[in-house]
Amino acid sequence: MPAPVVDGRLDDPIWDLCHVIDEFVQVLPIEGGEPSQRTEVRVAYDEEAIYIGVACLDDRPDLIRGTQMARDAVLDPDDRVEILIDTFLTRRDAHWFQIGPAGGKGDALLTKNGSRFDKNWDGIFDAASTWTDEGWFCEFAIPYATTGFAPDAERWGFNVRRFIRRNSESVRWASPERRLGFFEANSAGFLDGVGGLEPVLGLDLKPFVVAGYSRDDESGDRDHSGDAGLDLFWRVRPQTKLALSLNTDFAETEVDARQVNLTRFPLFFPEKRDFFLEDSGAFFFGPPGAGQSGSDLIPFFSRRIGLDADGSETPILAAAKLTSRGDGYTVGVLDVQTGDAGDLDGQNLSVARASFDLFEQSDVGGIVTWGDPAGDGRAVTYGADLNLRTDDFLGDRSLRFSSYVVGTDNEDGGGAANAVLFELDYPNDEIQLETKYVEIGADLDPRLGFVPRTDIRRWAGTYKWEPRINGTIRALEFAIDPSIVTDREGNTESERLRLQPLEIDLESGDELSLSAIREREVLDEDFEIADGVTIPAGDYDWWRYSASLASSDKREVSGTLSLVLGDFYEGDRLDLSTGIEWRPNRYITLDLDYVYREVDLPQGAFDVHLGRARIDWTFTPQLAWSIFAQYDNGSRLVGLNSRLRWIIEPGSEAFFVLNQDWEATGGDYAPRDSAIAGKLGWTFRF
Repeated sequence: MPAPVVDGRLDDPIWDLCHVIDEFVQVLPIEGGEPSQRTEVRVAYDEEAIYIGVACLDDRPDLIRGTQMARDAVLDPDDRVEILIDTFLTRRDAHWFQIGPAGGKGDALLTKNGSRFDKNWDGIFDAASTWTDEGWFCEFAIPYATTGFAPDAERWGFNVRRFIRRNSESVRWASPERRLGFFEANSAGFLDGVGGLEPVLGLDLKPFVVAGYSRDDESGDRDHSGDAGLDLFWRVRPQTKLALSLNTDFAETEVDARQVNLTRFPLFFPEKRDFFLEDSGAFFFGPPGAGQSGSDLIPFFSRRIGLDADGSETPILAAAKLTSRGDGYTVGVLDVQTGDAGDLDGQNLSVARASFDLFEQSDVGGIVTWGDPAGDGRAVTYGADLNLRTDDFLGDRSLRFSSYVVGTDNEDGGGAANAVLFELDYPNDEIQLETKYVEIGADLDPRLGFVPRTDIRRWAGTYKWEPRINGTIRALEFAIDPSIVTDREGNTESERLRLQPLEIDLESGDELSLSAIREREVLDEDFEIADGVTIPAGDYDWWRYSASLASSDKREVSGTLSLVLGDFYEGDRLDLSTGIEWRPNRYITLDLDYVYREVDLPQGAFDVHLGRARIDWTFTPQLAWSIFAQYDNGSRLVGLNSRLRWIIEPGSEAFFVLNQDWEATGGDYAPRDSAIAGKLGWTFRF
């Protein structure tokens, strides 16, 4: 019988022959409750792909929420279906796919039993949905070349989750318990009858061409460019993938969102380039949540490759990445050769990461990086980490322990080039406890990593109680978050205590939070916080008070509002942050954000203004246009990023990107820099 046509209609004859999965149980708002609507899942497969059809029946189809059509759109405002497939039955790693009623779809890699969620992975798959007076329906076609599978497996891990947005309702097929996250592969059910499938070659060749034009309005310089390159993805073995990139290009990458910094330490900007995001979970190091904003140390941070300190690109001539997730291990190796950039010669930069499974959910591993993007001689970073986890603590509770040690050996380095961490976490539904200790040596300098401050010891904790209440109020939350930072001799540098006497989570999805924050900063030298405003060295402490409100994004218009006011060093500070999102239909989303900081100190007063506006037009699930504009009064620059994305077919797409900056001078806005680029890439799958 022919494979189903992926159009979201579920009217192909093959679906009539499939077993119906309909044993769904409510997780939210009532754990173990009967779903308000019926859900039916059917699964079929052939020699090329697995096919999944889902009927989301609904007695009020007029209340179905479907506003997002674009690939990789955030579907939180919508009804949606999520699929988890563990094709190697590791009970640790899985692939995740989702779709909403309007056709917006996405995917992700789940590793380390869901503690690593890599939504930046873009696999080749097809999905479509339709919306009728009986509910909404969707179909997935997921090629084996995208996920791979164990040839001798007779069953796969499998789970399905449906969100009914108007009720803030979540229903699940397997393990419908709040304490067990949907992303946890060891909580998935089983899909039987998949034996006898033949492995596929799994070779994708993606040549691309790119052309561009740039202009510097200050100097008058103009430049035309044209280039071509090749990306290759080969599944060498069912669980091993090789990625090669020649003449690597990132013309389609979106610009960074600007941030406000009133601290003494550098800001963190996330990686956005597809090549480095692909399979990035294989290189994650440390406890869950490490590698993100707020981390004390990231031994390998891929933004150090191909980007200089101010975010400008340096050429990448070639890159190779090998990742393997076998029976009991995960390995990742990356090697990049950069080109010459000004006075800097090209560099060879590498990282190797391996982790090995322990028990059911734990692992131990190591990491090594070689190379210095700045070309300052030999630079090596090395580390080992241990992550222990059980979901059987005290019967049915989760408990985690994580530790790592990291060192650097650089040609121009000194002593104390090491770091250690110990973290104990009790991450459960009503009670969440975490305590952490980290120590970072004075000369620790991971040239391919990120460390915001050195020569410190930090103790931090989170103590949270979240009682569940069925009714208008879904949950209350009370929290205490203490943190203290000293130097390695025990002298205090920073203290922070956050007291949250109340957070209210309503059944509607709205949230209200109140908190008080005590901070202390010990400055051993003067600190220039803004141009012409310098805070003298000294010991300062102050209290600030916060109130925030967030409305549910299930509405056509949703927003956030946060107000923080109080003392700041020897003066006063007021913070106001607001955001509003408008989704009038499935074609348009408008997002506006404004950040205001008012600081009044004896040494001077200043204001900070940061505004961001984004509009997304999604003409079809394959064609989308986004415009992102931002302004801050520090740089006095208005930046515009416009990106048109056309998915010609899964794996083949075209981009047209415009970047333009204007400088505010008096009442005028003078053009400063502009760049236009077009890129076309086509995937040939073998």
